Amino acid sequence: MFETRFIGLSLLIFSLASCGDETSTNRNTGRPSVKAEVPISFELTNTGQINYGDTLHLSVASIIEGKEVDAVEIFLTDEKRRVATGVSTINLPTSAVGGGEVRITAIATLSDGTTATKLRSVRILASKAPEAWQLKVLKKYPHDSKSFTQGLLVHEGLLYEGTGNYGESRLRKLDLATGKVLLEKPIEETYFGEGITIFGGKLYQLTYKSTKAFRYNLGDFSREAEFTFAPLTGEGWGLTHNDTSLIASDGSAYLYFINPVDFSVKSRIRVFDDKGEVVNINELEYYQGKIYANIYGSALVVAIDPGSGMITDSYSARGIVDKAEATSGMDVLNGIAINPLNGNFLLTGKYWGRIYEVRAELVAGD
Repeated sequence: MFETRFIGLSLLIFSLASCGDETSTNRNTGRPSVKAEVPISFELTNTGQINYGDTLHLSVASIIEGKEVDAVEIFLTDEKRRVATGVSTINLPTSAVGGGEVRITAIATLSDGTTATKLRSVRILASKAPEAWQLKVLKKYPHDSKSFTQGLLVHEGLLYEGTGNYGESRLRKLDLATGKVLLEKPIEETYFGEGITIFGGKLYQLTYKSTKAFRYNLGDFSREAEFTFAPLTGEGWGLTHNDTSLIASDGSAYLYFINPVDFSVKSRIRVFDDKGEVVNINELEYYQGKIYANIYGSALVVAIDPGSGMITDSYSARGIVDKAEATSGMDVLNGIAINPLNGNFLLTGKYWGRIYEVRAELVAGD
């Protein structure tokens, strides 16, 4: 990313905020006016901290005499996806809604045929903190200090890099050991290049604020297709893939699973840990069943379970750059690849002069 972003977590309380009785100012009189009360209550009866793996116990009831609740539908508010149905009491597994800050909407059909809607929010946490690791440098490789790295990967023994900034964005194929550029293609100045990945013999690239994604021929970087990608933030950040889908980040806590044929979003997960949802999910790498991501603006790389979004491991890259290697032009850590020969991370950053091959060591006491 080029601009520093501060995406704050929603301020949510455990007991769940109500969308019921609200006051506003009447524009004609200047006096406070009270909105009509929603004719249902929507309560969470769980007590204590809610962990991923628990069940949410939800209660919906009419608060209007003479009206009863005949049926209830429960939706994930942000995704408009129905996750449960029932009448007055609904038991909803947290696996159906994910972790982090979750907004749930109840739509009740009353005995007179009318419907009522009420929203609640709940904070779902991981039951334990991620395993803590420290990254230690094993080897260093040359890296072009003029590259504003946005995407990094190793494919068939060669290094591929996507860089950003308007007027500087380009795709590169390089020799990892020497840093020699084997193929390079600049991107139009109207686009700010972001994450890249190689899937099915094609190279895919996100752009920052243009809501555009591209597919390229891997042999000569000629552009073959253009797609629209407009996620929650409207921004493209990191990109990787598993066996069936591309996986993208947008700077929020969400990861998007994308159909590589038309770039439609198949599903998404929310990234979270034992403290809540985690935002600024940035450059991505998928390896042996886990998604690895750097947290933008920090020295952290995290391992994410692709089924739940839970962070299982946290890797600190603090200290991998020697003071003698630091320059005034260096920006943040941004670039994760995997050395396929040994599974080690290859890390670099924006305008860094080195790529660091690192090994993870468990922090003492964990």
